[in-house]
Amino acid sequence: RTISAMVGQGSVNHNSRAFNAKNTDPERSHLNITYCHENIKTVFHELFDEALKRYNDKQTRADRKIEDYYEKIRSSKQEKPFHEIILQVGNKDDMSAEGEDGPVITTRLKDYRGYGYIALSAAKVNVGGDPASEASKDLRKAIMTVVSAYRDEGINSYYGDTATIINYPMSNTSWAAPSVTDDGYKIAYSTDVDGNEIYTSDMSGDTKYAAALQAALGYFEAAGYTVENGQVTAAPAGAKMEYTVNIGASGNGDHPSFQVLTNAAAALKTIGFTLTVNDLANASDLYSSYQSGVAEGWVAAWQSTNDPDMYQLYDSNGSTNYYKINDSDLDELIEAARQTTDQDARKAMYKEAMEIILDWGVELPVYQRSEATIFSSERVDTTTIPNDMTPYWTYQSEINKIALK
Repeated sequence: RTISAMVGQGSVNHNSRAFNAKNTDPERSHLNITYCHENIKTVFHELFDEALKRYNDKQTRADRKIEDYYEKIRSSKQEKPFHEIILQVGNKDDMSAEGEDGPVITTRLKDYRGYGYIALSAAKVNVGGDPASEASKDLRKAIMTVVSAYRDEGINSYYGDTATIINYPMSNTSWAAPSVTDDGYKIAYSTDVDGNEIYTSDMSGDTKYAAALQAALGYFEAAGYTVENGQVTAAPAGAKMEYTVNIGASGNGDHPSFQVLTNAAAALKTIGFTLTVNDLANASDLYSSYQSGVAEGWVAAWQSTNDPDMYQLYDSNGSTNYYKINDSDLDELIEAARQTTDQDARKAMYKEAMEIILDWGVELPVYQRSEATIFSSERVDTTTIPNDMTPYWTYQSEINKIALK
C-alpha cells in the first residue's frame, strides 16, 4: 500500500458534499466524518484580528492600514484564504472500507468499563459557605442544567457512533446501572427548580438550549442570585458570578467534553454568568487540582470495578470523595447496599443514591465510550469471534473457540 499527498486550491462545498462531483459516490457520503467545519471568514477574524489591530496601530499612513484582512487575502491575485491538503492511504481496491468488517481487518466494539463526567466541588461552588444548603445545590444545578443540554452535540462531534450519553453516575456496563426502560429513569438535569420537565419531545437545537437557559435562570434565582430581564446581575453572599472548570484537553481542546463545556460557557455568558473553561496541557496539573481540593470544577473519568460499590467516591468518609459531598442519607444508602447480597435491593439503593448525588449538582455524567478489538480478517475465521462482547466477556473468554484460517 502507498501513501500519497497533494496540495490543492480546495473547495469547501465539494468536501462537505454540498454537491457531488463525478469522482464521488453519493451513496457513501454518509460514511464521511467531518472533524471540523467552520466558517473561514469567522476563523480569519479569530486568528488575525488582534494582530491586525497591532499592525494598523503602527501605521502612520491611512492608505497602509488594512480594514479587513480576510477581504484583502480573498481579493488578492497571489494569495488564497485557504489551501487544501489531501492525504491518501492505499486505493479503493486495497483500502476500501464499507463497514467494521473488511478483507484486512475485522473490528468489534464494546462499551468501555468506565465513563466520562464533569464535576463541581461542593466545597468551592456554594452559597454562603454551606455546601449542603438548597441554595448551594440550586447554584450547581443551574450550571449543570446548561452544560447537560450540550452533551449530545459535543460528544457526537467527537466520537460519532462510538460513544453514548449517560445520565447516571455509573458505567452502563454495570448490572446496577439504570436502564432507559426502568420506571423513573430521567435525563440528567432535565427538570426545572419546580420539578417540571424542561424539554418536550419535539424540542431540538436552539429551542432546547433556550429552554435550558430559562431553567437555569430559575435555579440561579432560587440560589439567591439577582435575576432581571433574563440576566443574572448579582451573586448572593458567599457565591460568585464566575466559576472555573479545569479540563485536560492537551492545551488545544482535544477532549470529548471540551466542546460541551465551551458551548455551555458561551450560552451562560448570554445571561450574564461566566463559566471559564481552563484547558490544561499537563494532565498531572488537572489531577492535582481536584485531588488537592483546589479546583472549583473539573473533567475526568472513572474506570468501574466489577462491583459498583459507591463508598470510595461518594460516602462522606470515602477516600476519593473529591466532590465533598457530606450527606447522611446518601451515606446510609451506600453503606446499607454494602451489607446485602440481594442484587435487586442493591440496585434500588444505588438508584436512590445516584438521585441524591445528582440533586447535589456535583456530577454530570457525560459519555460512555466504546473500545475496539481488531482481528486480522486474513488470519482469523471471523465467524468464530464471540458475539456481543462486553468488558467482562471478551474474545479471551472464548479463545478456545476462535479458529485460524
